[in-house]
Amino acid sequence: MGSFWKGKVVLVTGACRGLGIVLVRQLLQAEAKVVLHSWLTPLPKDEAIAQSILHQQALHVTADIRSLEEVSRMLELIQTTFGCLDVLIHNAGISAQGTLLETSHATFDQVLETNLNGVVQLTKLAIPSLIATKGSIFFISSLAAIHGIPHYLSYSITKAALVPLQEGLELELKPHGVHVGLIYLGFVENDSHKFALNAEGKKVPVPKRNSQWLMTKETAARKILKAIEHNRRKDYASIQGRIFSFLKFFFPGLIRHLLAKQLSRNNP
Repeated sequence: MGSFWKGKVVLVTGACRGLGIVLVRQLLQAEAKVVLHSWLTPLPKDEAIAQSILHQQALHVTADIRSLEEVSRMLELIQTTFGCLDVLIHNAGISAQGTLLETSHATFDQVLETNLNGVVQLTKLAIPSLIATKGSIFFISSLAAIHGIPHYLSYSITKAALVPLQEGLELELKPHGVHVGLIYLGFVENDSHKFALNAEGKKVPVPKRNSQWLMTKETAARKILKAIEHNRRKDYASIQGRIFSFLKFFFPGLIRHLLAKQLSRNNP
């Protein structure tokens, strides 16, 4: 992996916690130059990352990707610091819990603005730089994109919307030598401090996942970087994703039954 990534300038959104920070560590080990994007999350206390920033191997930038001005400033800073951008990894995102009826308009809009509109805006502004380097854009989607998940509809909608975005953008940018890919992530272990929004838009902790299908952040990060390295258009991080997609296509009624059963179990 190192030879592919060595010297490449990689922007990882939502890079200061969870899967994002693991992606950063693996990229730095592969000798990439990494831009750590965050908005409200502070830079973690990590000696290796601090040394990378000190030696201009990494750059931390705070920006609200919903803001045109802040995204433009971030991209200008990347050009000033590193002179180019080779890879854009869309990792940042938020989720909200609650039925459609009880979820406020403001909460629903916040998820859409962050997970979809912000992603589109950053992608659009980064395209000229990526054309110049014949680089890559990579979207991190979810199994929630394959079938809408009750109580998480705003999240499902935004992750599903990334699929046609990837499909169409890949064809638009192929003549320019830019690769556009997407991965469907399944259940990845989450940090103890991970949060979601409730129906009113307040932050609430996400329960620790204990699924037998659970994937470590390290494994998920390796699969994402491997998919980019091999120019994969679409990929599934696990066998569970392939099974879920197969069942959705051939046995959609079974997927509905399983989700309904899970919903009744969680809401007796």
